[in-house]
Amino acid sequence: MIERIFHPIGQGAFYSERHNNFNIVYDCGNWKDTLEANKVVERAFKKDEVIDILFISHFDYDHVNKIKTLNEHTKIKKVVMPLLHDEEKTLLINLYKALDFQIWTLIENPQEFFGQETQIITVQESEDNERPINDNITIDLENLKTTNIQSGSILRKTFNSYKWVFIPYNYLCNSRKIELEKLLRSSGFDVEKLKNDSKYTIDEIVSRRTEIKKIYTKVKGNINQNSMLLYSGINCLYKDCKQEAFCFDCPYRYFRCYAEFHHIRWYRMVKQRHRVSCIYTGDTDLNKVKIKSIFKFFWESVGTIQIPHHGDLKSFDKSILDDKYYWCPISVGEKNSYGHPSYKLISEIVVQNSYPILVTEDLNSGFVECIRF
Repeated sequence: MIERIFHPIGQGAFYSERHNNFNIVYDCGNWKDTLEANKVVERAFKKDEVIDILFISHFDYDHVNKIKTLNEHTKIKKVVMPLLHDEEKTLLINLYKALDFQIWTLIENPQEFFGQETQIITVQESEDNERPINDNITIDLENLKTTNIQSGSILRKTFNSYKWVFIPYNYLCNSRKIELEKLLRSSGFDVEKLKNDSKYTIDEIVSRRTEIKKIYTKVKGNINQNSMLLYSGINCLYKDCKQEAFCFDCPYRYFRCYAEFHHIRWYRMVKQRHRVSCIYTGDTDLNKVKIKSIFKFFWESVGTIQIPHHGDLKSFDKSILDDKYYWCPISVGEKNSYGHPSYKLISEIVVQNSYPILVTEDLNSGFVECIRF
């Protein structure tokens, strides 16, 4: 059995999957950096339990500030994260130093942050935000020795009775970079020094922390150019299913149950029970990244889509939904100041016969999927 958990951490993200004795985590943080969130992270795993892969979508504060807690409480074997170029890395470090966000150490030297026993793997940027992923780049996780992989690489894991794949997809959003640099320049900051001089924060801008914070919260989406999606599911390229109709690669051998929405008409679940795969989106702008095109050959098995950016309407594209009934978890703070989630977005999900699930800091709001085979 597989357990997929959307943990109640509030305005942030913390998701995990348990495949027997194989554990993965996607993001770990919340905006207010609360002690309660520490407890949620610590109680998600036993002390010194192994996290086989930690996937980091991007380096926004609310998605990564509890990774330190996770790292201290568990043993993380592999970290898969977006590749940061030198200028982007220096810019983020400068801004986070100015904001007193201690996660800048994670960006500056991830190997030192996690320890020498953890394998750090970076994912290159994709050059095409619509091109479908195929099976040309498939890597068995047991043989993953490299420190850098292409966006869309299929990371395959074989269990006793089924096969599973994880597909990190890293895209570049230049519009966020342009907007951020424009705001910094208009406030009188030297953008070139921010991108190239790691001491610029200390020398010039720590005293202007309030201005930096306003810019940080003003940039649409997040200040990171990169945001890495993750497909977690069965390896169901159409041709594989056609050729191996009765093997465990075929989705019709799988079904799932849920710990939420018991009032929903069950025939809908039965009808769609084979769609056990999930797409984690982080803070991705779904208007710019066409996930139905990218994951075209896997889409028939997708039944869960994490709604990006805490239910922000501007990051959502309702065309990803059709008549197949999707579960749509949304991580959001109960008293956030951003107006998340958008009720227009909630309405669009419901109209498409799918189900929005608000995962807040309320411990009763966590969402669990159980996948049996």
